[in-house]
Amino acid sequence: MPSDLELARATSSVDAESIAALLRTPNERAVRAKLLPIFAADQVFAKTSRPFKNHAQNMLYALEMSKRILELRDTHKWTHEEWKAALDLQNDSLPITLHEGAFATVIEAQGTDAQRDFWIPKCRSYQVIGCYAQTELAHGSNVQGLETIAKFDPATDEYIVSSPRRESTKWWIGGMGVLANHALVQAILELPSGRKGPHLFIVPIRNQTTHRPLPNVTVGDIGPKAYGGFCYMDNGYLHLSSVRIPRANMLQRFASVSADGSYTPAKHDKLSYGSMVALRAGIPINSGWNLARAVTIAIRYCINRRQFSPSKTEVESQVLTYASTKMRLYPLLARSYAYIFAGRSLWALYQQFLESLTKDGDISMLPEIHALSTALKVKATWDCVSGLEEARKCMGGHGFSHMSGVGSLFAAQTPSQTYEG
Repeated sequence: MPSDLELARATSSVDAESIAALLRTPNERAVRAKLLPIFAADQVFAKTSRPFKNHAQNMLYALEMSKRILELRDTHKWTHEEWKAALDLQNDSLPITLHEGAFATVIEAQGTDAQRDFWIPKCRSYQVIGCYAQTELAHGSNVQGLETIAKFDPATDEYIVSSPRRESTKWWIGGMGVLANHALVQAILELPSGRKGPHLFIVPIRNQTTHRPLPNVTVGDIGPKAYGGFCYMDNGYLHLSSVRIPRANMLQRFASVSADGSYTPAKHDKLSYGSMVALRAGIPINSGWNLARAVTIAIRYCINRRQFSPSKTEVESQVLTYASTKMRLYPLLARSYAYIFAGRSLWALYQQFLESLTKDGDISMLPEIHALSTALKVKATWDCVSGLEEARKCMGGHGFSHMSGVGSLFAAQTPSQTYEG
């Protein structure tokens, strides 16, 4: 006898294939079809024991998963597109996620040809593992107010990178807690002629052989996060005490410093901001998918769950047949589609802008990208977080169990309301 869920699918007038084609391109679906069986068959990615691990165990497990994904990448000779899709398929962000999305990507966008030729192969081989270090204890979105200083020393052709006080410590940096051996540090450039505002510097932070912190570097993990969220991301801290790096370690595609300390500014003071909006531009579509997952779980549950019957002789009614349940879940399902589509359009627009920025230094699209990404990020995150909680409540007490899958989605989505501005 078919289950309630099987009956619901069989009697639905919705063409699931058409919806799938609307949500993902044929190539995306082909890549997922190739990757999903690989992960399903690998015990490293089994989820049964995950809720019972403590923070230290989660960090070790995150490294184990990261290592295994790299092994699978090399074994199956995945393309770069397949590799990025493999990272996206993980339910939780891993320490290597921001190495790809916020370290290597920014070097590609803001490094000179010579810098990209030197650093990107090392990033791809994971000889260099990096993170993006902007936020400080005392400053986050206000990049102009950052306190970390990179002072140029013409005598040695080096920058001296320092955190002047405790509040200058870099904080919340994903991938820094246990994994990264380099950091892309946002610091105020200080030259003999004066300060020139925030610039990006590649700073080695751990020994590439022993993985111990380098001299004058204090680095570590900040510990568990609220609701148990981001439990596999090693958010870290970094305090630098007069750490010397070569002049070539400042990303110089748009602005540069010569050996005598002469400064060539970027054509526009917002050029360095262009690649920084990448993470914000990707948030709406990710929020939409998280809400879609939660609503899918809730709708399936409410199809299977029965509660109360019209009479003693009739079977109990499916929870989804109640008008109050439909009014709560169906609009959330529609909302998830809206943010997936809007987020996809925003991301395509950002990619168009990034290409213009990288090739020609053209920032004419930046005001629009900044405004759209800021507004849509705020709206998407607040709507989707509230929607996740509503989906949980629609499942009654069972929704509060970790095993429902919605709680971990909520924990991962909640900080999106405050990170990236």
